[in-house]
Amino acid sequence: MEQIIFIIFLLTIGYGLKFLSFPSNFSQSLNLFVIYVSLPATILIQFPKITFDNSLIIPAVVPYFVLFLSIIFVRIFFKNESPNTKAALYLLMALGNTSFFGFPMLQALAGIETIQYGIVYDQFGSFIILTLYGAVIVAIYSGERLQFKQIWRKIITFPPFIFIFLSLIFGELPAIVFPYLELVSKTLVPLAIISVGFTMQFRLDKQKEVFFKFMLLKLIAIPLIVFVIFKGFDIDGVIGIATLLEAAMPPMITAGAIAINAGFAPKLTASLVGYGIIFAFFTLSFFQYIF
Repeated sequence: MEQIIFIIFLLTIGYGLKFLSFPSNFSQSLNLFVIYVSLPATILIQFPKITFDNSLIIPAVVPYFVLFLSIIFVRIFFKNESPNTKAALYLLMALGNTSFFGFPMLQALAGIETIQYGIVYDQFGSFIILTLYGAVIVAIYSGERLQFKQIWRKIITFPPFIFIFLSLIFGELPAIVFPYLELVSKTLVPLAIISVGFTMQFRLDKQKEVFFKFMLLKLIAIPLIVFVIFKGFDIDGVIGIATLLEAAMPPMITAGAIAINAGFAPKLTASLVGYGIIFAFFTLSFFQYIF
């Protein structure tokens, strides 16, 4: 509970900084530090702890199952919406905030040992889906041309991705460097959450029916389906809770930024991302409780 309160406190700080004389790209600077420094340090600490067996298939595959459900849900429940609205929903339904918001919430709700499986879910699922699927949605709904060479270059040069492979090659680093890595990795939670708070917006669009229907599907229906499947196959433990909570995360801020930049229902997108984070405190706690 104390960690949840701390996260809410950091979100409040980040949101409050919007009203001071901070530059509009302040969150981008924080994100760059997290991506190039904090997250790689966390990966170097946590990733070598992973036992590589068949159980890793679960956090690696579930993001694509969530993607499949998301596409089906948007096609069924939002078929009469405008193309721009559907484009935004395709992006936000499929992509959760599985790193900047996800890692701190995993640690707060289920313990630090879940981070390693959150990394698998995020890097082998969310990041690849964002890069490939996100590019396809933008191209289809904005008339752009797909540049697959550029997409693959983004994937293989993404710093956390690089450090995952370095961890696979070198394993655990010498004990002498661990205290320094831990100091750097501790910057992940405060900087990531402050950045999230700084980008939050609460302008509720007129599309209230779409808003509430989306929240119900994204934050409750999808993770509930994952939960039922997990219980049916007796998937539990650290891997189970880490994967379930990642599947239950609110819409990804980066996906929202892509949708807004492409002109896909910007007001609706901003409200879905902002309110999604607030609602997720309750829905994530619910799924952690019933698991």
